[in-house]
Amino acid sequence: MAGPAETLSFVARRLIQFEQRFSQAAVERKRNASTLFSQISQSIQVLIADLSRDQLPHEACRELIFFSTKLKECAEEELGPTETDRLALALGEASDKEKIYLEYRASDRKSYLTEELEKASILIRALANGIYAAPADAETAPGQPERSGEPGS
Repeated sequence: MAGPAETLSFVARRLIQFEQRFSQAAVERKRNASTLFSQISQSIQVLIADLSRDQLPHEACRELIFFSTKLKECAEEELGPTETDRLALALGEASDKEKIYLEYRASDRKSYLTEELEKASILIRALANGIYAAPADAETAPGQPERSGEPGS
């Protein structure tokens, strides 16, 4: 059975597989998903810092659990309800502060666990950046002129 660090890494690897779907979403959905994924990535970085200082990661885990509840509204259209529920549950369970702290503290492979968390953070940050940088839909916003496809128009 995978521990919390490996589970967070799994969640990140699964989410990045859906980057294309996120990049094709409506602008507001892209913005919301990108923001959520940036926040998740940042919380994982705080988690890594807390663990490396041998501190119980209260705030980072609280935030990750909160973000797991936001995953449904930000990603269900792109992931589908089954995958969204599965990843939200995995993210929430992997964010148990005592469990991840004990896994890390008792481990003789701290560098491996740190690397797994770093990879998770990097992948989720890359997803957030990729979604945010994706070109806007070809549809124009209400009140905006049509794009003619010519340079300078």
